[in-house]
Amino acid sequence: MHIPKHRTRRTLAYQVKMVLVVLVTVLVIYTMGSIYLLQKESERTVQEIDQLTELYTNELDSGFLRISRKLFSTIMERNQPGSEFWNYVEMMTDESYVEYPIKELREMFFSGTWEYGEEYVFFLYLDKGQQFYQLSLGPDALYTGDKEVEQAVIDRIADLKDIPYSVKKKWTIVSSGDRNYICKVAQNQGVYLGCYVNVESILEPFSNVIMGDGGYVRLVDENDESVGMITAQGISYTNEFQYESSRYAILKQLSQAPFSIEMKISGDRILDVMVGSIIILIALAAILILADALILIYLRRNILMPVKRFTQNLEKYDDGNYVFSLTEGNLLELEQIDDKFKHMIHQIRKLKITLYEQELEKQKVEMDYLKLQIRPHFYLNCLNFIYSMIDFGEYDHARQMSKITADYLSYIFRNTSEMVSVSAETEHCQNYLKILLLRYPNRFDYYVEVHEEVQDASILPFLIQVFVENTAQHALTLEEKILISVTVYPEDREEGKYVNIYISDTGKGFPEPILRKLQQGEGISEKGKHVGITNCVNRFRRYYGEKGEINFDNSPLGGAIVDIHIPYSKYKG
Repeated sequence: MHIPKHRTRRTLAYQVKMVLVVLVTVLVIYTMGSIYLLQKESERTVQEIDQLTELYTNELDSGFLRISRKLFSTIMERNQPGSEFWNYVEMMTDESYVEYPIKELREMFFSGTWEYGEEYVFFLYLDKGQQFYQLSLGPDALYTGDKEVEQAVIDRIADLKDIPYSVKKKWTIVSSGDRNYICKVAQNQGVYLGCYVNVESILEPFSNVIMGDGGYVRLVDENDESVGMITAQGISYTNEFQYESSRYAILKQLSQAPFSIEMKISGDRILDVMVGSIIILIALAAILILADALILIYLRRNILMPVKRFTQNLEKYDDGNYVFSLTEGNLLELEQIDDKFKHMIHQIRKLKITLYEQELEKQKVEMDYLKLQIRPHFYLNCLNFIYSMIDFGEYDHARQMSKITADYLSYIFRNTSEMVSVSAETEHCQNYLKILLLRYPNRFDYYVEVHEEVQDASILPFLIQVFVENTAQHALTLEEKILISVTVYPEDREEGKYVNIYISDTGKGFPEPILRKLQQGEGISEKGKHVGITNCVNRFRRYYGEKGEINFDNSPLGGAIVDIHIPYSKYKG
């Protein structure tokens, strides 16, 4: 075997090219994978931030709900005896006796500073005398708040007097100077108990999550007007801003207040969270590139060069002579290939002989089956029967018999080893049965049904006809009229789509010794009998192997059953 040098060089070049292609492919896959992972990481980061802001929002809602309940439950205790709040309020009607009840009221609301934070300021306003009292400690741990804020709250209370009760119950906006506050007021008979909080204090926990260049968080009312907004530049109370929907935008609706919180996460913030993942990907990229370089060096030194020398040695193989002369230290696999190569050549020669013998055996089986189909006695009887019908003037029957016999013979001589369609095979079976019925009327009935899904299925020729012919010949020996049935239907299995061929009759069935041999897969031909069935089973097993099934049985009601299952394949004739 001579291998041209230019072919050897081309093969080695191809190997190097393939290695480079693989390495480049790995890098491309890594790059695409990194982009995909970064995208997923950013989505995960946004999702985590969204979950964190959800916790803040729920906590804020919970605080608003608890404050509202505290205010309304306290203010509505007027008619309940023993109400400390209203006892102290009654004491305050005496202007000379104010210090004690207001001190006690502040003690009652002192816990609010610890529960909600010092930014939530509880207050009491008496319409009689227009007195305003701060009940909780303010940011400076004092009970003296911002007079401008107090006046703004008083003005807002005056505005609420003419507002419907359903609106009064809501948290509302109070503006004082350049700041906005959210205020909640509960009133009963000129007594107003309420709480206000700076908008900046509400938004500040959210701004810590999304802060950075381009990020913001703002509070908007039910009219979609901005109440306050925090950006990297600070707090702003202007309304000159439009909400932009994006993959980094989050919108949270408060359920206990007529406000919603709009946030846009800064890209810088996303990168800050993802910086660890980016560093790891960059490090992996550097390691991958270095590994690729080392692999190329290793492949060239330890694989490509020995393979090149091995290929050159193959050129010395000629007329069965093969010389292996690699130096010590080459690939162990190449040294083993030398022995395997020689052994393989010997095995190939033996395999060729085996395949040739198998092909001869296959051809012998096909020839035996062809010989079985050519029975002069049957055809001579057909011709004599046609002659008799003509002699008796039954020209229509003679014409019909001639046409059926011609189609029958045409099918036999056209199909010996090629595959046929189910529809062609079943039509051939019906031609055979029609011939017998013309010769032996009223000896049997037949029923053939083929589902439209498997009419074009491919099967071995005479696979159905052999068993139909065996049943029909058996029927001619019986005194009672029997029914021969052939049905072909599709069948779904785990392996895929199959074709189920079911052949049955209402006769006496298979003799027990014959049935046992058929079920055990043994041959039944002896003394020239049952040759057709034996050859048919052999052909079936040779073509379909383990994928095909052929089962034989007798029906409990009488009659033989042949149940065939073959993989579905479309006939392409």
